[in-house]
Amino acid sequence: MDRFRVEVITKTPNPQQVIYAAMHQDYSEGFVYDDHDSWPSESKCGELIVKRLLAGERGHYGPIEHVGIVLNCGFFPHSVMQQIRTHRVGISFDVQCLAGNTEVTFVQSSGTLRKIKIAELSDLWANGEKAIGQQSIKGRNEEPPEEYRRNCKTRLPKMRLSVLNETTGVFETGDLKQVIVIGIQPVYRITLEDGKTLDCTTNHRLFTSEGWQRMVQAVGLVTDQEGQVLELTKSCAVISQDLRMNPKSVGAIRESPLQQQICQGFAASEISEKSHYSNHLLQAHPVKVTHVEFLGCQMTYDLEVEGPWHNFVANGMVVHNSNRYTGNRIVDAAKGIRDIEDVFYLRPVGYYTDRQGKRYEYTQQQRDRDLAWCNEAAKRYQVLIKEGTSEEHARGIIPFDVRQHWVVSFNARSLMHLLDLRAKPDAQLECQKLCDLIWPHFQEWVPAIAEWYEKYRLKKGRLSP
Repeated sequence: MDRFRVEVITKTPNPQQVIYAAMHQDYSEGFVYDDHDSWPSESKCGELIVKRLLAGERGHYGPIEHVGIVLNCGFFPHSVMQQIRTHRVGISFDVQCLAGNTEVTFVQSSGTLRKIKIAELSDLWANGEKAIGQQSIKGRNEEPPEEYRRNCKTRLPKMRLSVLNETTGVFETGDLKQVIVIGIQPVYRITLEDGKTLDCTTNHRLFTSEGWQRMVQAVGLVTDQEGQVLELTKSCAVISQDLRMNPKSVGAIRESPLQQQICQGFAASEISEKSHYSNHLLQAHPVKVTHVEFLGCQMTYDLEVEGPWHNFVANGMVVHNSNRYTGNRIVDAAKGIRDIEDVFYLRPVGYYTDRQGKRYEYTQQQRDRDLAWCNEAAKRYQVLIKEGTSEEHARGIIPFDVRQHWVVSFNARSLMHLLDLRAKPDAQLECQKLCDLIWPHFQEWVPAIAEWYEKYRLKKGRLSP
């Protein structure tokens, strides 16, 4: 358990003031304050929340849901993620996402490019396309005239999504599998030297000249408690898609030279004829990030792309799609270049008891045998991948407690609910450890609420308000 990690990515600034404002509006007809000078301090708001809402057991705890925190969790066994996501409300995993104004690039049959905002894609995916022309009769589902919307979940996946072949550096086309609404998240705008911008969360992965990196890691983003950008500690170049006169690509993606970028394997003359681009070619090339700014919280979205290349072009930049699984670390463990316990989790040697009262000893001999089994599973996985089996299929043979890294967001109320259920002494040991690592961050974020919670609820097995 010494490898487990929990870090804060972002959190609502002045959370106790936000909760106080929401609470005050719930129970008062007046505005939350008449004069800015009379606005209670963060610590004073915390005291009032405890006194008037929590300790008073007023029964309406919605105000606590207005603030959120996003955590980066690493090296936990799969069973922990299964435990904390089951029957939970107000929790979201893997918050890699883009703002609604992000333009996604598609390739039309003529070879021309078509760009559609991701929020519009989400609306089409969820609600369908509005009918064209006048409708004088009811729709098939009793929709009134001119209100009928056609289902697009069959048509959208057939549109050719512009994706980058990460091996050859050539732009190809892929298939849209799903449009995902992530929810309201803190959003930052990155700006490139050529003027391109992209509004995304700190966790969204960008294809850079150094390979795939999360935005916060790629630029070395440093922010204050309110999310405002203080500095960028790293230089970063994001791989972009452009129409350029020079057919030779510039720079390198990872260690492979970028080749002539063309659409769907067409020759230059074909592109010229089909898309009226003259001698221009689609090229992938790195463009330097010049600055990053915080935009506040916005509704965010993501796409899931059918393989083999799980990326797409957003505002002209190559970005990762959601829910991509590669299993490279398992292959590395099979090769012996990565510690097997960096990939799989096994409990330490010792005496254990469960909530049903079962008592047993886990010996070193048993643990060594289990480690050998994990190693054999990794080797079997490696063989399946070499034979061309998909990662999604091959991972079915690996041990259940493969280590996982994930990003998870909570509102304050849902986080207390997790602590109610998984910090108590009879919970799974690894879940207790997760709660132990989350707890200091919760204390720092909402100190007055945490002080009340620790005194009356923590490890007592009660359900949160």
